[in-house]
Amino acid sequence: MGVGTAVLLVASIPLVPVVISSAADGPVGQLALLVLILVQDAAYVGTAVGFAWLRGRPRRWQFGLRPTPLWRTAAIALLVTLLVLGFEIGFVDLADVDEGGTDVLGTDDGVVAAIAFSLAAIVVAPVAEELFFRAFLYRSLRNRLRVWSACAINAVVFSSVHVQYFAEPKIFVIIAVFAVGACLLYELTGSVFAPIAMHATFNTLATAGTDAGYVVPIAVGVLVVSACVLVPVRLGRGPSPFPPLARA
Repeated sequence: MGVGTAVLLVASIPLVPVVISSAADGPVGQLALLVLILVQDAAYVGTAVGFAWLRGRPRRWQFGLRPTPLWRTAAIALLVTLLVLGFEIGFVDLADVDEGGTDVLGTDDGVVAAIAFSLAAIVVAPVAEELFFRAFLYRSLRNRLRVWSACAINAVVFSSVHVQYFAEPKIFVIIAVFAVGACLLYELTGSVFAPIAMHATFNTLATAGTDAGYVVPIAVGVLVVSACVLVPVRLGRGPSPFPPLARA
């Protein structure tokens, strides 16, 4: 994460002035922020792949990019998603959590902003974050740690990078529980497409109804979840990303 952050800081220098300028309220600023998010996630995923290369040529299945039994995977993903969603709804109500602040791209400016926000939140974030935090970080932790220890560390790290929620610390509890759920989903299915689909579903629910509207976020969310079902079919078979020792 340190190397990825360093790469991000260097690569984002040309984009930061555009994002924080007055133009950030228009399409140019929104596009720049989307590109900045792409650069951020590319820096972390690229770093993960780079470190994997230090141990030999990485394979797709080592990152959970492999086909798994559809109905079994879908059933587990649905169960974990409902459990995490149920916790979030209950916690928000009991702890009086303010989940505001989702209009970070100025999405009241129209369709362009809504598309940019939806792509960033529902496509880029779920794919990149699950590849890094689950397929790379959690998988690495599981080489030496038991499931719950690896889940706990992953949850702390994953929560800490969501700096936009520092004004409402209670949200970190929700993010941490989501991270644990995503780790368990990856552990149970051995496919990173399952947590990507869950992540995209949560971000779709969080985005729909904001200034981004309903149509664009829901359409993008359906496309991402559909891709998580269709893309694995085209991939070659591969073993579980968790070695026998880790699974034991």
